[in-house]
This record gives sequence, structure tokens and C-alpha cells, in this order.
Amino acid sequence: MDGDELTQVRPASEVGTSDDDMMGSVAEWLLIDGNRLLITVGGSVLVGGIVYALIRLGVLLVRPGTMLPTLLGSGVTSGLLTLVTVALSVNQLVLSRVFGSPSGLSDRLDATVDFRSTVEDIAGQTSSPNDPARFISLVGVTMRDRVERLSTALREPGLGEDSFDDYLGNMREYADGLVDAREKDGSTVELVSTLLGPAYADNLVATKHLRRERGDELSPEANEHLDAVFELLKAIAMMRQFFKTMAIHRDLARLSRRLIYLGLFALLVTFCLTLVYTRSSVSLPPDVLVVAVSAGLAIIVSPVALLSAYMLRVATVSLYSVSVGPFVPPDER
Repeated sequence: MDGDELTQVRPASEVGTSDDDMMGSVAEWLLIDGNRLLITVGGSVLVGGIVYALIRLGVLLVRPGTMLPTLLGSGVTSGLLTLVTVALSVNQLVLSRVFGSPSGLSDRLDATVDFRSTVEDIAGQTSSPNDPARFISLVGVTMRDRVERLSTALREPGLGEDSFDDYLGNMREYADGLVDAREKDGSTVELVSTLLGPAYADNLVATKHLRRERGDELSPEANEHLDAVFELLKAIAMMRQFFKTMAIHRDLARLSRRLIYLGLFALLVTFCLTLVYTRSSVSLPPDVLVVAVSAGLAIIVSPVALLSAYMLRVATVSLYSVSVGPFVPPDER
């Protein structure tokens, strides 16, 4: 058997967790796993701190007669009102995927039921969990069981079980990584992050290669277990696209709601900060004015920080899960 094909098998437990993989752990937390509100607060505080430092250094001026009141009264206000349009556009995008004709919704439901039934048949269970994390864990447990049965079936004389050791070992580790998904039942996005990367595609190619190259030499029992592993890998390809869509829809729905709340609050802060200035003076002492302007600008940019935090996650998840089959773009590796 061609060993080069099987060496492409990559354990899922390594995907997204090693600095040698798609990204480092810090970048992964920032782009995917991190709490979006926490990242928004961090970005806003960073902006406020930079503004405060620049004002203290005399680089930025906030005294009467500067352009700050004009900027707050026109440009910033217009920009914040534009966020309302952005929120409406996001809502339309989400709703366009939710609504549908009865026949279309029925087809989607039937496809989901058939998909779950396929996994249940392979697992030998009458039903499967509704929770995404436990469903993926079920796939991992089933795959591990099938790999162990395949290993037993390969012990027949003349098959050369040693030539399958790398494949079987990697598939066991891959299955264990899927089983660990049940620990991430608090967030759909964290669950999707365990399925990012090319591991499933490499395993799919290696399993298909094994079926074609050595299928005639294997016993019917071994072929049955190998076919089951292949079907489970196909199920993973479907799962990660389905759960990715679910996670992105939930993120966009949260974004539109939080964008409205935060945008209105930022607009109120902009209005109040503008009224602090008169034609020739301000209503606050100089030291208080510096803090008020810095804090106000931090709040004003918070809707943009929120939008950026969510869009970074949506873009990153989409980038690293664009493939559906064995073809993997270079960016996804």
C-alpha cells in the first residue's frame, strides 16, 4: 500500500490547539473561542487608554475651540446611525435563511432526519442526542469502536496488520478528539472550532485509498468496519458545515441585537459629550474633561469593536471550514 497517502491522516485532537497548526492558542482565542463581549470591552478600553495617553502627552487637544465638538456632532453621529442600517442588513441575512416554503422546509427536515438515521444505524442505537456536542461525541465513540473492530479483523494471517498501524493509531486519536467534544457543550462556536482544519479530509482520503488498494484482500467483516468508518467521516464533513451554519446564524442574531443596544447607548454618550462644550468654554474641569472624553470615545467606538469582534470570528470560521469534501484549500491547512 502507498504509505504517502496514509501519512496524511491527522488527529483531530491537534487541530486548532497547536502553534504549528492553523494558528496559535492566543490567536485562536481572539478569533474564534473568546467571548465577543469581553473582546469588545478590551478593544474599547484600549482605545480609551490610548486617547487618554495622547491627551496627557499633548498630542490630542480637547479644549474649547478644537474640532472635537464638530466631529462628535456630525461625523460620529452619522456613523453611529449607519450601524442601524448594518443591524437591519444582518437581520435580513439571518431571516432569509430561516424562512422558506413548506416543501423547502420539509426537504431540509427530511435530510436532517436521514443524516441522523445513518449515524444511528452505524452506532447501533435507536436514537441519537439532540445536543450537538454529544452527537459529535457519539460519532467519535462509534468511530473508535469501529476502528477497534477493524484492528481485530486485520489480525487474520497474511494481511500484514503492521502495515495498518499508523492508520489505525491516527484514527484512534482522531476519534478520541471527537469524543472530547462533549466537554465543549457550552458554545456551538467552540464545538465548531474542534472540527476546523483539514483533518477530516485527510482521513477521508486515506480511508478511501485503503478501501481501493486493499479492499480485495480484506475479509467481509473488515470491509464492513472500514465502510462504516468512511461513512462516519462523511458525516463529520456534513456536521461541520451544518453546525458552522448554525453557529454563524446565532452569532449574527446576537450581533444585530447587541449592535442596536450598544449603538443607542453610544449615541446617547455622543449627545451628552457634545453638550459639554459651549462656544468658548466647557462645563467640566480640565482634569475631569480628559477622563470624560477618553471614556466617552471608548464607548463611542464600542459598536465598531463589537462588529469587528463578531465579523472576525465569522470570517475565520468560514475561512477554515470552506471545504466540504476531500479537496482542501491551502488556507485551510
